[in-house]
Amino acid sequence: MNLGITLMIVAYLLVMFLIAAWLRKRVKNDTDYLLAGRKMGAGLIAIMLLATNFGGAFVLGTSQDAYSVGFAAISFAIGIFVGLVFLALFVAKRVRAGSFVTVPDFLQYRFKSQSVRLLASTLSVLALTGILAGQVGAAASSLTVLGLTPTWGAIVGTALIIAFTVLSGMWGVAITDAIQFVVIVVGLIIVAVIAVGAAGGLGVISETFVTDGIDQPFNPLNQGWSFLLGAALPVVVHKLVGQDVMQRVFSARSVKSAAMGAGLAGVLTALFAVVPAIAGMAARTLYPDLDPSVGVMPALISNVLPIWAAGILVAAIISAVISTADALLLAAVSNISNDFLLRLRSLRDNPRAQLRWSRILTVGLGVLALGLSLIVPGIIQVLTMAFTMYGSGVFVCFMFGLFTRFGAGKAALVSMIAGAVTGLLGLTNVVTVPGVPPIVIAVGVSFVAYVIVALATRETSVALEAPTEREVQHA
Repeated sequence: MNLGITLMIVAYLLVMFLIAAWLRKRVKNDTDYLLAGRKMGAGLIAIMLLATNFGGAFVLGTSQDAYSVGFAAISFAIGIFVGLVFLALFVAKRVRAGSFVTVPDFLQYRFKSQSVRLLASTLSVLALTGILAGQVGAAASSLTVLGLTPTWGAIVGTALIIAFTVLSGMWGVAITDAIQFVVIVVGLIIVAVIAVGAAGGLGVISETFVTDGIDQPFNPLNQGWSFLLGAALPVVVHKLVGQDVMQRVFSARSVKSAAMGAGLAGVLTALFAVVPAIAGMAARTLYPDLDPSVGVMPALISNVLPIWAAGILVAAIISAVISTADALLLAAVSNISNDFLLRLRSLRDNPRAQLRWSRILTVGLGVLALGLSLIVPGIIQVLTMAFTMYGSGVFVCFMFGLFTRFGAGKAALVSMIAGAVTGLLGLTNVVTVPGVPPIVIAVGVSFVAYVIVALATRETSVALEAPTEREVQHA
């Protein structure tokens, strides 16, 4: 453990905590805690989406995978880019036009079914907890630079995640994201440039991979289409229906801000994605015996940067992991609070109790994610599993509900069950088709189920119009 790096990390995190504490005064109710009062402009929406994708498990997970498979590691980033661009062009304006708090809010309004809402919320909480577990794993990996074991890193990281979230909610996430993103982007570019130079250049890095049996290491398809689609498609689906992403859309001050923020985040993700991948590939040449599952990026930073710079950048990565996890926690809390607890009249009429319960749920879900992260190894693997389960169940009925009048409650419910169950069977290798990602099979089954039930029951829905906040609450 390097004392200089440790001191820089502690100082950086202390500054972030002070900012979060200062923002606490803005949190007066659940809307402030979960949606920052719906006051976010396009710039902050973009930064929050970028920090969620680029600052947490993405940086650490991409560098890990790049160490092993080369440029194919950006498959995950390709999924983020495609998903956010489609979100900006086709989805954000429609969903932000209503005063929704969660994706299940929209589904109930569209399909007039409590069962659809509760099932969608359950799937969302399960997915978000799995994704959060991936962030805890990323925190554990980044904290190894302090000399902590992965287990203790996960415990300390979880404590920081919970503390940050409880303190200032979405306001703290938004403002600290802006600081962290600038530090991370600048720092990672410096790391990548220095690492490539220390490794002898891109040619030497390429030769290292070829010698180890990986041809065309700078080709994103060097592991084949199946690898790329398997990593990218679950992310595309999730970016279009995931509560953690939609919560940023719902936080926007206007329809235009929501769409512009999502589009900008998608384009910038595509531009920045190559940086952690190249850095991870350089690490393979510099440290051929490094265990890629234990802190590729922190190890690289510690060895190629001056102490002060390494400390700031590692602290920023740790802080961004925490910030990303905060947003995931808030998304899961939104689902439980808005879709389950607010069904109790005593809570609907008591804003102070709503905020108190939201903070209690934050602690409970954080501890649950810690346990899951210790059981399931691998950051990207955890994320992909979570994306697949939720996306398989919700994607089809969400898209039919958003763009058509075809089908109603029964079709949506059967479609969700069929998709989620097929996704689970695919993840456990019970139902597989060689070369076809499990989510493709699951979404296909969900689509067929929706169409068959909608035709059999002759269900249709009223034309979609932007609901008022009162209509959403009483749907």
